[in-house]
Amino acid sequence: MELFNYASVFTAFIRPEQGANVGIIRTSEGSILIDTASSPGEIRALFDMIDEPMAMVHLVINTHFHTDHTWGNQHFSCPILAHRLCLEKMQANLQGEWSQVALHQYLADLEKTDPPKAEEFRPTLQELKIKLPDQVYECEYEGELGGVRYRVMHLGGHSPDSSIVWLPAVRLLYASDLIFQGRYPYIFDSDIPAWSEALKRLLEFQADVIIPGHGMRVTGADITHLCDYLEQTWQLTEQHIRMGHSVEETCADPRYPVFAAGKKEKLHLANIRYMYMKLSE
Repeated sequence: MELFNYASVFTAFIRPEQGANVGIIRTSEGSILIDTASSPGEIRALFDMIDEPMAMVHLVINTHFHTDHTWGNQHFSCPILAHRLCLEKMQANLQGEWSQVALHQYLADLEKTDPPKAEEFRPTLQELKIKLPDQVYECEYEGELGGVRYRVMHLGGHSPDSSIVWLPAVRLLYASDLIFQGRYPYIFDSDIPAWSEALKRLLEFQADVIIPGHGMRVTGADITHLCDYLEQTWQLTEQHIRMGHSVEETCADPRYPVFAAGKKEKLHLANIRYMYMKLSE
């Protein structure tokens, strides 16, 4: 993990191997936390690392509903801001896959199929009390704390509710899971054409610093690389469907672009299958 500090107003926990990145906007009147990691224990450990009380956080921003960005919410009594769709998705999940019944069944299944992962998940389930955002916005939210101005903007793409955070004074862009670096992107709640358009909008900021949701800090070239991967994979899959090819024939095509080697490489074929399914609907 890398602890990245920038211009005295921003700290990021860059965690290419451990999970989603987490950001802190620092001001003279307290801090703003961007995402809360995947469990109460995980976010608590990050604050212990910097020896900072979580009570200093005056606002939490959830960039989207995925568990690795929201399941540490319970530690914070301050307002939690998110896009309206993030709240709605989390509410729906509490009635479905995030219900106590579903989560305990998930643990039981893991105990049979992946005991080490079950051991990791058990403490999370024992402690977890999913907390919802209590402040929502539609297109854009602009705020200020301790003289630091920030903008939260809804772009969608990676998920219907995906948001970014922009600090105009220091030209820092927190892109969350609109950007994956060093590993294949997780696309299974995605609108691929909308994601491509969102990435092109990110380039328009001409940010000095760009923090992705997963991986190390990136540049415009990294954004273009991801955009090319998504567009080329989508277009090639579309061609196969027009030609009447099966999903297996489609996946066997060696022309598909390789995004990253190593971690999450299994998503190469899984992403093609997802795009095939979406294009076949």
